Amino acid sequence: MKKPRILVVGSSLKDKGGIVTVIKNIEQSSINDYYTIKRIETYITGNVLERVYIFMVALFRLLGALFSFRPDIIHIHMSEKGSFYRKTIILLITKLFNRLVILHIHSASFDDFYNSNNLQKKFIKYILNKADKLIVLSKQWEEYYSNIVPPSKIAVLYNGVYRIDEKFKRKNSSPIGLFLGRLGQRKGTYDLLSSINELKKDGVVGSFYFAGDGEIEQVKHLINENELEDIVTVLGWVNSEQISDLLKEVDFLVLPSYNEGLPMAILEAMNYGLPIISTYVGGIPEVINNNDNGYLILPGDTDGLTKALASLLTNEQLRVEMGMKNREIILNRFDIQALMKDLSSIYQSLIHN
Repeated sequence: MKKPRILVVGSSLKDKGGIVTVIKNIEQSSINDYYTIKRIETYITGNVLERVYIFMVALFRLLGALFSFRPDIIHIHMSEKGSFYRKTIILLITKLFNRLVILHIHSASFDDFYNSNNLQKKFIKYILNKADKLIVLSKQWEEYYSNIVPPSKIAVLYNGVYRIDEKFKRKNSSPIGLFLGRLGQRKGTYDLLSSINELKKDGVVGSFYFAGDGEIEQVKHLINENELEDIVTVLGWVNSEQISDLLKEVDFLVLPSYNEGLPMAILEAMNYGLPIISTYVGGIPEVINNNDNGYLILPGDTDGLTKALASLLTNEQLRVEMGMKNREIILNRFDIQALMKDLSSIYQSLIHN
C-alpha cells in the first residue's frame, strides 16, 4: 500500500532554536514508517541576501514538489512576524493546487502579533482560516486560537523528546543552575540576574550557566557591573551535544519567561531528571505543577524567583525528588514516539475527511 505523502515546510535544520529541534525530532521518529516525508527549508539565520535566497529557492522547490511529489498534506511550521508572512505565501500557493494544509504554530507571543492593529488582525484571521488544521502546543493556546478559527480546526500536539533511560547523579560541590534560551528580556534573563544578585547578598551558595545567543554583551556587562563573574558563566550558543553534556552536569533549569509556547528546553531538562523553575505562561503550567515537580512564578516576580532559586539551591533531596517526577512525566506524556501516533491521527483525519 502506498504511503501518504507529507511535504514539511520549515526552517533549515542548520539553524538554531526550538522549532528546528521539533522538526528534527519528528523527522527522525517512527512517523517515517507510515508516511513518505519530504522537507523544504524556507529560512536560515543570516544576512538579508541569504534569507531571500533560501526563500526564493524554497518557492521553486515548492512548485516542483506540488507537480512531482504531489503531497497529500503540506505541514507548515510557523511562528509570528516574518515567519507568518513567508508561510502565508506558501499556504496561498498550495491552496491554488487544492492541497490540504496544516499550520503548526510555534509562536510564543502570537497574541501580541495578532492584536498589533485591526487590519493585520483581519488578515491573520483570514489566513489562519484558510488552513485545514491548526496544530498548537498546549491547551492554553487551543483556547486562544478557538477565538480565531472554529475549534474543530484545532489540534493540540505537545512537543516531545526521545526519552533517556540512563539516570544521572550530580556530584557538584555546590549546585549549578542552567538558563537555556535566547538571552534577553522575553526569556527573563535580566530578572534572573537580579535574583542571583540577591542570592549573593544573602549568602546562598550556587552558580549558574547562561547558554544561548541573543543579548550576550548586555548580559556580560550586567554581570561585571554587579560583580557576579564568580557565580555566572555566559557560554553563548551551545549545540545539541553541548546541551546534553550541560543537562547531565547541572542541578536544575531556570527559565523565567514572559511568554512561551511549550519550550523544548524545559522538556529536555525534565528528560534528564532536572527540576524546573519557570513561569505561568503558555503551556508550561500544563507540564510543571508548582511545588511538585518544580516552581512556577508570575513573569517579572523577582522576589518569587529568588525564593524558588534559594529553595532548590539549598535542598538536594528536593532537587532529586522533583527530577524523578519529571522523568516520569516525560515517559508518560512527552515521549516523541507516542506523540507521533497523535500526529498520525491528525494526518489521517484530514486525508480521510
